[in-house]
Amino acid sequence: MTLFDECIEALKREGEVIVLSEEESKEIEKEFEEIVPIHPTVAKVDFSKMLWKREIVVDEDILEELFKNNVNVNEPVYVFWDNVAYPTLKTSIKNVINAIDYVISVSFDTWIFCPKERYIVEYYHEGETFLGFY
Repeated sequence: MTLFDECIEALKREGEVIVLSEEESKEIEKEFEEIVPIHPTVAKVDFSKMLWKREIVVDEDILEELFKNNVNVNEPVYVFWDNVAYPTLKTSIKNVINAIDYVISVSFDTWIFCPKERYIVEYYHEGETFLGFY
């Protein structure tokens, strides 16, 4: 079983998870790239250009910050990684947080993207985690 398979199994234990097709994955990644500011010299989100941002120290703080900002945490989120060989996953932020160790073990960088509520969470390979609203 691969780390990706383990991630899917862990997310399924938490609730619904949908593995998007290659075409659907590309559409979500394209939307992400068009909306979210990317740092010009490194492959990471440029949080300095976000409307609001917070560095995350404890993963559970993500849900707390979303609640504080009146975010509907039941809206679907899309999870994808720097390795485009893996398809994008559609699930809930609660499921992701409850299975976060499995989710971030798939590849070096992980993004959780919620276009409806306009936020992004980035787990960067150098140990930084940020939540931002765009």
